Amino acid sequence: MGLFDFLLGLDKIRSENEKKEKEKKLEQEMDWHNLDDYEKEEVRNGNYDVYNFEDSIDEDLDDDDYYSEDDK
Repeated sequence: MGLFDFLLGLDKIRSENEKKEKEKKLEQEMDWHNLDDYEKEEVRNGNYDVYNFEDSIDEDLDDDDYYSEDDK
């Protein structure tokens, strides 16, 4: 095994560790946002971002925040 092979092995280990760290942070972020299992799966698959599932129920919305045919 040459030096080049050794360095490639170290790079592969570092890449795997970085990938695991990103996955761990993503899981923590999904837990912090209280995502359901199906939402977590969509985020893991890359179909949605964590913030796409924010719940707007707790937000104070004005009447003007909704689209209406009366606005014409």
